[in-house]
Amino acid sequence: MTKEINDNKHISRRTVVRGAATLTGVAAAASLEVRDAAAQGKLAQTVAKYQGSPKNGQECSTCVNFVAPASCRIIASPISPHGWCQFYAKKTA
Repeated sequence: MTKEINDNKHISRRTVVRGAATLTGVAAAASLEVRDAAAQGKLAQTVAKYQGSPKNGQECSTCVNFVAPASCRIIASPISPHGWCQFYAKKTA
């Protein structure tokens, strides 16, 4: 890797351009997810802190909001039946 900061502690133009490109890509990806969720009338998975694996024995398939086979009433699809989000609410009998 080349030295990107010179001895005078100035940031190189290359470093600035790389940083801007990275931030632009991250922002674009986040925007697409939020737009897809809005089109479904649901929250984006990142907003709900969705993860594709269970947490503390809680998983989507046992949540009141789960709609089989891979959907949710409040979180943008697709989701895993074995996933989890912060809005988990256990089904009652």
